Amino acid sequence: MASGTNLDALPYVPYVAYNGTIPTGGNSLTENLNVFYESGDIAWMITSTALVLLMIPGVGFFYSGLARRKSALSLIWLSLMATAVTTFQWFFWGYSLTFSHQAGKFIGTLDNFGFRNVLAQPSVGSARIPDLMFAVYQGMFSAITLVPPSPRLFPQDQND
Repeated sequence: MASGTNLDALPYVPYVAYNGTIPTGGNSLTENLNVFYESGDIAWMITSTALVLLMIPGVGFFYSGLARRKSALSLIWLSLMATAVTTFQWFFWGYSLTFSHQAGKFIGTLDNFGFRNVLAQPSVGSARIPDLMFAVYQGMFSAITLVPPSPRLFPQDQND
């Protein structure tokens, strides 16, 4: 970059410090809450979340290949249902107990029960992404963690 370049003329949105006085991160109806966060970081988190979401049926296909032919479709269905149950509990109390902002050393509080006050507040993991994006990303890992032990309910391949 040349030494005489005017940095004020560059087309970018300046980084604005987060207003920590509002517990929810601000009102999305009256102000633009996206100026607090980096759009590249948010795009990468969305991409990573989608990739982890694609891994869930992949694990189901993997375990359906290890089981008997009769159980193959049931194992794929089991991985999707385990994802549904885990997502339900993550939405209501799992995220709040794991990543609460007022957490103790062992377990958090239920202040964010049902994703309450996680719309635009900075996340616990990084102040560069919103809390809601971090919650969805961690929820995908919560869902895929439950999937592998589930196929142990079905019998293993014994010469169909």
